[in-house]
Amino acid sequence: MKKQIFRFVKHLLINTLATTALSIFLMCIVAIIKGFTLMAIAVPFQILLANLLAHIGFIVFDKINMKYRIINYAVMLVYLIGIILGFGFLFDWFAVNEIWIVCVVGVIVFVLAIVMDIIKINRDAKEINASLDRLRNRIDNNDKTE
Repeated sequence: MKKQIFRFVKHLLINTLATTALSIFLMCIVAIIKGFTLMAIAVPFQILLANLLAHIGFIVFDKINMKYRIINYAVMLVYLIGIILGFGFLFDWFAVNEIWIVCVVGVIVFVLAIVMDIIKINRDAKEINASLDRLRNRIDNNDKTE
């Protein structure tokens, strides 16, 4: 049980910190393009909190078995946009005419996170298949020696 909790917390922290770093990087690029010179010290922590809340929701959505994976991703994206808009209005991240910029950054981060997740799933599947092949070879070798 402790191992599962540790794995859950580790997975949550790694994903949250990765998307937070990507979000801050993209927001800095947007700020440079828009000509902003300052970012409040609280903004990275607000982004961290938004990402943490998003990833907790993503874990809950992953536990819900939907018939099609694309529907699951669509629900997660709507949830993410809701968090972005909620935090944006709560912490005054944008003017009303700049909502689309923050939403685009959110969508980019979401798509990149999904791509990284797919790459990780493929890597894990290859490792599992390699382990199964080694196990089958070991069993075959033991059967031949007997």
